[in-house]
Amino acid sequence: MFLDLQDGLYIFEVILGFSADGEKQYTAPYLVQADDIEEAEEKVLGYIDGLDLEQDVWIEELSEPHDAEEYSQSIEDGEAKPFSLLEEVTEEEFRDLLGY
Repeated sequence: MFLDLQDGLYIFEVILGFSADGEKQYTAPYLVQADDIEEAEEKVLGYIDGLDLEQDVWIEELSEPHDAEEYSQSIEDGEAKPFSLLEEVTEEEFRDLLGY
């Protein structure tokens, strides 16, 4: 995984919630790179809004910030899981996940 420090100083893990068949479901964690938690939240909400899913998907959990360089190194060392960057998940992949 390649993290571009121009995209943000920190990595946040985000879990999204959604309703499927009337039951609350959760996504696997995704990574968001941002300079602070407010920017991370804006990026996630922008992604959801861009898919026109703001009524169906919400932020369930947003982690504390992790230093991007350290996080990248911990992935390389096998200490952290290489979750997908949310911005790299295509609309089709995300909608498939939600069952749309």
